[in-house]
Amino acid sequence: MSTSSHRTAQLDLQARSGLEAALRQVADQGQLEHLHQERWGQTGTMAAWLGQEALAGLSESQALALYRASGGTHTAQFRTSPIADIRDSLDFLLYDTISLESRFAEFAAEDGFYKLAGAGKELASFLLCLREPGLFAPWRPYTERALRRLEMYPATLRQGHLGLRYLDLLDALQRLRQQLGPADFRWVDSFCYTVGRLPKPVF
Repeated sequence: MSTSSHRTAQLDLQARSGLEAALRQVADQGQLEHLHQERWGQTGTMAAWLGQEALAGLSESQALALYRASGGTHTAQFRTSPIADIRDSLDFLLYDTISLESRFAEFAAEDGFYKLAGAGKELASFLLCLREPGLFAPWRPYTERALRRLEMYPATLRQGHLGLRYLDLLDALQRLRQQLGPADFRWVDSFCYTVGRLPKPVF
């Protein structure tokens, strides 16, 4: 086995060991299902707001509810965006035909054409997950914290094109999803939230 292959095997073993330990701790808490229901159980209504035809009637209060549910903390800034601009940005992110990485960056990056005040990758990824939880995952601070603790953090997540970084995040979370076996990325998000709150060290 080459040195590179040996190092990769060691990292894979560390990741599996860390994941198994985290799974045990989460299971011992016995609260994952309750937490998942609390965090995602009421989002079906919000998902309906994001239908392509429904977006034309999205209200300011609904837009604010989506923002808060995504974990947004700059509410005053977000409120400065006209509802017409919010509808246009959401429609672009969710339904434009250009590549996902381009849509993500134009919506979430600081210099993005469809960037909304006070919003970024947390809102973009949350909206994508609401629409298609089998394909897209939320990107929140605890997501990265959990991946670090599980030895699954992609080095490419730290800098570069924001849309490509989101694709790298999805790759890492897909590997985690395959180990967990949940139906979609909402369960992965709940698991990451729980792992991110565990006392250090996790294992």
